[in-house]
Amino acid sequence: MLKKLGRSITIANAVAFVIVVLVGGVSIFLTKNILRSAYKIEKLSKDIIEIDDIHSEAYRLVLSMHHFLIDPDDLYSEEALEAIATLRSTVENYRADEVEESPGDENYEIIYLDTMLGDIKGLGMVQQYFEEFLKTGIFDRDKLIELETFAYKLENTADKINKIHTDEIKAAINESLTSMWIILFIYIVFITIGGVTIYAGHVALLKKVVNPIKQLAAATIEFANGTLEKRVYTESKTEIGQLYQSFNRMAEKLQENDEDLRKFNEELERKVKERTLELEQANEKLQNTQLALIRTEKIAAVGQIAAGVTHEIKNPLNSLSINAQMLMKELSEKFGTESSSYESAALIKYEINRINNILEEFVKFAKFPDPQFFLNNINDVIREVVDLISLGAKDLGVDILLDLQDTSSDFRFDARQFKEVLINLSQNAIKAMHRGGQLKISSRVLDENVILQVTDTGEGIPEKNIEKIFTPFFSTKEGGMGLGLPIVQRIIESHGGKIFCSSTSGEGTTFEIILPLQARV
Repeated sequence: MLKKLGRSITIANAVAFVIVVLVGGVSIFLTKNILRSAYKIEKLSKDIIEIDDIHSEAYRLVLSMHHFLIDPDDLYSEEALEAIATLRSTVENYRADEVEESPGDENYEIIYLDTMLGDIKGLGMVQQYFEEFLKTGIFDRDKLIELETFAYKLENTADKINKIHTDEIKAAINESLTSMWIILFIYIVFITIGGVTIYAGHVALLKKVVNPIKQLAAATIEFANGTLEKRVYTESKTEIGQLYQSFNRMAEKLQENDEDLRKFNEELERKVKERTLELEQANEKLQNTQLALIRTEKIAAVGQIAAGVTHEIKNPLNSLSINAQMLMKELSEKFGTESSSYESAALIKYEINRINNILEEFVKFAKFPDPQFFLNNINDVIREVVDLISLGAKDLGVDILLDLQDTSSDFRFDARQFKEVLINLSQNAIKAMHRGGQLKISSRVLDENVILQVTDTGEGIPEKNIEKIFTPFFSTKEGGMGLGLPIVQRIIESHGGKIFCSSTSGEGTTFEIILPLQARV
């Protein structure tokens, strides 16, 4: 179940607010008590002043009476009468105020005030005494001394009332001090609990909110830098935990999208490479086709030339050959076969035959027949060729080495044409090894292709001539027509194959033939 972090914080704030309100309320209530005590002390202070005034008037009365006893004078008697009048008025007013403030309540202060009023009534005789003195000038000293006790009672009663006021002030002060101590205690407790709570809240906030957010921020930085496998984990059931889960889901989605994009790019790159390879192959085929067209045009031109040459030269050559044979016969009968005339006629006959052979080779290249595909054994064809050339090779000091793979034996090809290919390549190789050497012929199967190699240890072909060796009529041999290798290339290409030549001067030459397997058994 998801715990709402915001709701928890709101509840915590509400609890803190309630506690603050309660503490504030208690403090206000206690402060109200302190203020009430202060107001009470203020009133009591005023009452003390009034009682002190009463005490002072009583003392003035006593002092006037003493002065009068020492020196009877109108001044002292009038002062005494004034003091009595002031005492009566002050006490009555003070009592009326006290009754108004606490009506119906038992008040010791009112009792004392009633006592003071009784004593003031007793002072009425003192007043009469001084009034008679003022009229007659005669006074009784002993009676005045006796009446003096009422004034002393007023002083004592005033002291008792102030004692009550003093006790009430002390009680109010003690109550205020108690309230202050309670407020101080609440303040200290509140500060302590608040400090502990704030610290605990700070620790909880760091643990539950700040640190997880820092960890999430660090994870987002790593994620932004390319660490797509980055994940964050927490046991929190609050919005922070939900945020972590959302981040992990987002990271997984982005990683999946990145993986899909990577695979798409790889697939796109693969397809681009395939299309590029196809384009290269198509371009190569196009170039080969173009070259084939050029060769075809050349061959067509050569065919036309061959037809014309055959028509224009072949017949005269036949006549010359017949006449040369007749001449040789006559010269042989007259001068013998050892005569110079006979040898000249024989040379003419030889050159006529050589010209005829050149014409036949020329016509053969120009009118090359299509291959006849039959199931043949390539290794048998190689062995037949070796049997044909082995005697001549042995005479020239050339050893023939065969490396034939049995699995490459049977497939469809024109055995007659390939025999011509191998004879041509083998004879060229033998002629290249003037001082003897080794001729190696090998066959093998690789990737649905038959690979044939003819390698010699002869003088090699100069690098500048390698690209020209398959060009018709190019030859470095004296008297060579330059049609042997072009015929070999035409035979191999007519079988859908390719021929390559690699050579190193002074070390030898290798011709490699690649033929596709067709209807292989």
